[in-house]
Amino acid sequence: MNKENESREEKLLLGVSDVQKITGLGRDRVYEIMHSGDFPVMKFGRQLKVHRDVFFDWINNKNNSNSYVYKIGRK
Repeated sequence: MNKENESREEKLLLGVSDVQKITGLGRDRVYEIMHSGDFPVMKFGRQLKVHRDVFFDWINNKNNSNSYVYKIGRK
């Protein structure tokens, strides 16, 4: 797959760097969120991934009223 095709197609699974780009958060914060237990993460070996649709549902707060989104900055 060349870069032109890749840019047209959306990734099904998002990794840490993808979540960083979407949210504007740093790597450490993204890892913290992914390990929080409130985040819908999948592990593939050592890689952490999240399904694109599930991620955006989580960000939009569908079915996660006690989500980590509300805990950021409230430590």
